[in-house]
Amino acid sequence: MTRSPFSLVRTALFGSALTASAFTVLVAASAQAASFSAFSFTTNRTASPATGPGLLNDPTRDIRLDSILTNTGVLYSQFEVVNGARILQNDTYTAANGQIFGILNSGRGGNTSSDPLVGEGPSKPVETAADIVGSLGNLNLNSLVVTRESAAKASFEVSFAQPIQTLFFWERGGSAGSTTFGDSDLLVEALDDVGSVLASYHILRANYTPANYNISTVVSPILNNGPFNIGSIGLSLNGATTRTLRLTSTDNNLGPIGGTPPYSGDNGPDFKVIAAAPGPLPLLGGAAALGWSRTLRRRVLAASGG
Repeated sequence: MTRSPFSLVRTALFGSALTASAFTVLVAASAQAASFSAFSFTTNRTASPATGPGLLNDPTRDIRLDSILTNTGVLYSQFEVVNGARILQNDTYTAANGQIFGILNSGRGGNTSSDPLVGEGPSKPVETAADIVGSLGNLNLNSLVVTRESAAKASFEVSFAQPIQTLFFWERGGSAGSTTFGDSDLLVEALDDVGSVLASYHILRANYTPANYNISTVVSPILNNGPFNIGSIGLSLNGATTRTLRLTSTDNNLGPIGGTPPYSGDNGPDFKVIAAAPGPLPLLGGAAALGWSRTLRRRVLAASGG
């Protein structure tokens, strides 16, 4: 029997609709399957010697990230740094001199620009996405994004050249020698290639563990303070990879400038984020290596039908 053109078109459209529907369900299921899990790690770094009692290093100079050892014994020495950014919201405030600034800033140690150990970003209020890339697109742990506690919300996206799964965050905490290693919260969202959220994790100030180095921070002409403790936390993206993170902080106006911790609200996250580079498996410590070898053997046997 010869089918009419209308019937053929209807069949084709119906088939396309099924295909599109199946694709949508598949994408949704993939997004729902992704999740973040947190871990702790040790920061292996090179820095100038301490310049005073109670300090772990010279907080004004370069601090180069060399490698990271996780609490499960995995050693990372190859990294992916931020290479793109997009500012979504940067609430403003009026300074004492009448100037209006956004709460996002690029900060660095006061003597980093004269230290040849590793490159750093600018020292200035954030005006463009390039300022964020400048602060985060290097391995200098004394070059970071500084969020002032002067207005409500800051949100921006950062991107990486390669798909990533393992993230390392460092947060500027309380005064050096204190027991505070993080004084603000940060919402981390992993996005897919069309901007949908794959997974999210709200890092709370209490989640940070000691990173065992100190920094002082200059944002010209807004602030010059320190030295501070640094806290760290790692996030693993399970079930997906991402090239883009959305990083959001809110209620930053509840931590008063010049106030004394603990604040009733958020003190504005001052942080660095770097990812583990994709590629060959990282090095493993003894117990971790044994566990991985067993897992790999099981996968090989399963693939071969053994």
